[in-house]
Amino acid sequence: MRFLLILLVAALALIVPSVSYSDTGFVLAGNGYGKTSNGVQTTSLQALLDFSDSEIMFQSGRLLIGDDTHTITDMTISLSNNKKSLKLTATSDDLGITASGKLILSAGANSIYHIQGKTSDSESFSIFAILKQDKKLVIETQKPTQKDILLLVKQTERVEWKSPYKFTIRTFDPKLNTLSDFHSTSGYLEGITISTIITNPIGDKIKTSEGMTQKFGYYEDSVIIPDNARTGIYTLNVTASDKDYKTVSKEFTFVVFPISTGPTATP
Repeated sequence: MRFLLILLVAALALIVPSVSYSDTGFVLAGNGYGKTSNGVQTTSLQALLDFSDSEIMFQSGRLLIGDDTHTITDMTISLSNNKKSLKLTATSDDLGITASGKLILSAGANSIYHIQGKTSDSESFSIFAILKQDKKLVIETQKPTQKDILLLVKQTERVEWKSPYKFTIRTFDPKLNTLSDFHSTSGYLEGITISTIITNPIGDKIKTSEGMTQKFGYYEDSVIIPDNARTGIYTLNVTASDKDYKTVSKEFTFVVFPISTGPTATP
């Protein structure tokens, strides 16, 4: 572990530029790891700051621990012992954060701190962070890690002419529905955008639709198959998307047949 930390510090040192001191446009940003109830998680911290009359003024920021993004709404930072020590307290949309850091390397107006902290959820983290001037850096340049969507679909697999083809979609957090249970009563995702395209055997679109998953993560739709429809294998393409989640698409097939050639019971 000690060797790994030495390598990390060396890598950070290589990317610190030499710049002159200015009162505005500072960022405190770094990466490390966090210890949560789910084990060790990749963690990062970023905060935009201004220096004014020996005070550090917080602008915006966030803390990422694993798949959880915490938008920081307020932060107080202080430097002491000739900037060799750093302390911060912060609040986010759902927790409190306290941390302290020690200076391990400085280059001009830039400094690297080893910051250790904890959250009000009893999680802890350890981060190597650079305090540097960068007027061009904005908080949106580092997009938070998007979460996965578990997309499950039930459909009518054989459809006669003049009959409805029906499909039901549910979206879940895969970590909360590890068995991919369509009927699960927990872990469902509401408000996920759903787009569907139904095509016939020669690739012509016969219906498109778009909406959002509703209560308990459901989205339902159907289409009546006319009596002059082509017979054969049709395709349903489903896409689920959201700004906080990775887009996922799946393809399903069903068979359309005339009434006169429908399946007969096996004696």
